[in-house]
Amino acid sequence: MFWLMAGGMLLAGGEPPLVVLLALVGITIPGITANRALRNARKRRGKGMDFAITWEDVANLSSRDVSVHIVSLLIGFGMIAASVAISNTGT
Repeated sequence: MFWLMAGGMLLAGGEPPLVVLLALVGITIPGITANRALRNARKRRGKGMDFAITWEDVANLSSRDVSVHIVSLLIGFGMIAASVAISNTGT
């Protein structure tokens, strides 16, 4: 629902489709890697999927999952910065 609303509002505001795509993908990638890392931490603890995040889940994150998430954050922020840089907002 978020992507539909955000994409629709950006497109209705006159933003080019490339800007909308970069912004939405830049937001999505870190969210996916965070969910994957927490799912792996729960699996290591022997717990099933849950919507609530506990400190035990965060404490059981592997260094690989954390490094993948940090890289995805950098890529996501870069994509958002690129979309802001090429957007026609404020010009």
